[in-house]
Amino acid sequence: MLHFARTCDAIASTSKKLEKTALVADYLRALFLNEAAIATIFLSGRPFAAFDEATLQVGGALLWRAIGELSGRSEHELTEIYRKHGDAGSVAAEALPGRTEAVLSLLEVQHAFSEIAVARGPAAKAHLLLQLLERSTPLEAKYIVKIIGGDLRIGLKESLVEEAIARAFEAPLEQVKRANMLLGDLGATLRLASAGKLAEARLRLFHPIDFMLASPVASSGEALSYFENVAVEDKYDGIRAQAHISQSEVRIFSRTRDEITESFPELPLALAGLPKDAILDGETLPGARVARALLPAKAERSPSARSSSVSAARTSATRPCATSPWPIWFSTSSTPTANFFSTAPFASARRFLMSFSLPHAPRSFASLKHSRDSLSKIQMRALSPQCSGRRSRPPPLRKTSKPSSPPPATVATRA
Repeated sequence: MLHFARTCDAIASTSKKLEKTALVADYLRALFLNEAAIATIFLSGRPFAAFDEATLQVGGALLWRAIGELSGRSEHELTEIYRKHGDAGSVAAEALPGRTEAVLSLLEVQHAFSEIAVARGPAAKAHLLLQLLERSTPLEAKYIVKIIGGDLRIGLKESLVEEAIARAFEAPLEQVKRANMLLGDLGATLRLASAGKLAEARLRLFHPIDFMLASPVASSGEALSYFENVAVEDKYDGIRAQAHISQSEVRIFSRTRDEITESFPELPLALAGLPKDAILDGETLPGARVARALLPAKAERSPSARSSSVSAARTSATRPCATSPWPIWFSTSSTPTANFFSTAPFASARRFLMSFSLPHAPRSFASLKHSRDSLSKIQMRALSPQCSGRRSRPPPLRKTSKPSSPPPATVATRA
């Protein structure tokens, strides 16, 4: 762990991306494979892989009390140190006793994090946290606290860790990025890279992947500068969700990759008729059952509204529904080779969407537009007082519904 902490300090000391990448690559090459896999996750500022739903549930107050108890410093002293650094990890490094002997390994820190995650109650978590920090040197404690807080603050993005993996194992960067996208696990990606097996990375059901997000542009001209032929779709402001569907189970995940199936009990039933072994990405909105119209998304937003929305859905008046989803992946008995739509042409995804019905969500498919004038007209409509605004993003993107309410924005996609 001390080697990790020293490497992080070195990364923080330079603003040059190439130097940061080189430092990480050299560090990963110097480790055993198991340690390197853990290190990549920690370097992303997380205690666990991105796909893992485990959480430490250790807040700032608990961390602050632990540092105070171990350091013997007063609240005033700790506050002054924090004002100097603005970072809890740096407070731990300065305030904790100056242990110099390195006894912690990356494997031991990972094990401690796993124990903290499953411990119940603040007292149990505090006890385990104190045990971990007691065994740490001040520099190790600095980065243990930073990982617990979810941000190393050393100017190292996950994309640079991907580049470092590619450099360390002489692997194609695009394959590294693709594997990490499919697996949501930098450690597993590193293992594949070390074995020269990145091409074997496969998307897995019930392991949510990153969501594709729109990029704003200032004008229709700018949107068309990215690609010649575009498809224009209405963009609804709901709750983004990713549905993973198997023959026996449907699970819904949020943009933060947390499972939210229990918050939308109607959706699994609505999605049961879709192609089995599928992953879909869409917006979740409250809808009026009788009128088959979408209600304002704010009805879903607050916890109280979400609760009342579900309650109302069970009385058959309203229900959550998904607008026309964008297919990410599907596999059936008639398709031995799974279909992955992340980089597929718009037309193939559109054909797939038209091949099945989504009975509980009114929808229409994106219209094809080929000129700046036609796109400008749609943009003006989206900027009208009745609509929420316009968004545009690079390819490839997804479809959406076109009911009368709520007013949509628009999204431009490569056709």
